[in-house]
Amino acid sequence: MSQNRELVVFYINYKLSQRNYPLDHMDLLEPNRTDGAGAGSSEDQQVATHPNGTLNGTSPGTPPASPLRQQQLPDTANMDAVKEALRDSANEFELRYALAFSDLHNQLHITPATAYQSFENVMDEVFRDGVNWGRIVGLFAFGGALCVECVEKEMSPLVSRIIEWMTLYLDNQIQPWIESQGGWVSPTEIYEFTIS
Repeated sequence: MSQNRELVVFYINYKLSQRNYPLDHMDLLEPNRTDGAGAGSSEDQQVATHPNGTLNGTSPGTPPASPLRQQQLPDTANMDAVKEALRDSANEFELRYALAFSDLHNQLHITPATAYQSFENVMDEVFRDGVNWGRIVGLFAFGGALCVECVEKEMSPLVSRIIEWMTLYLDNQIQPWIESQGGWVSPTEIYEFTIS
């Protein structure tokens, strides 16, 4: 699993578990998995979580299976620190911009047919003037709010698609900037966005 996907899955899991929403609609398999194992089995559809939102049974230090996602993964302790900083920063972001996150469904007119276009339009606007850690936090906050909104509006099948859209946007649009900053290695910089 790439760092970006690991962080997206962690954050969406955290947001949904805050509201005690079931996590069975989250696709936690590697995107390029082709062995068919687990398709439809109840074991793979259940996701155990800690109260703090981390996934049981995941190994952040395990190299990714896909040759397309060969990012160097930092040690587990550092990724845990990045996850904590991301979670705290996104919570602060949501508090600051609570009005913008309230009732996304009516603001964006989200339907299964329009969800991707809404996501892409918001991301293009967020990153219109460039990339910084604060805007990346905004991507996570928006994606999390969008997933919560989809579950509340009985469109939970979109959650796994939103996870993929967030990951692809990070991989394709944001990753060069993240690498230029040294990667996901400085949780202090992520969190400093919220307190400055």
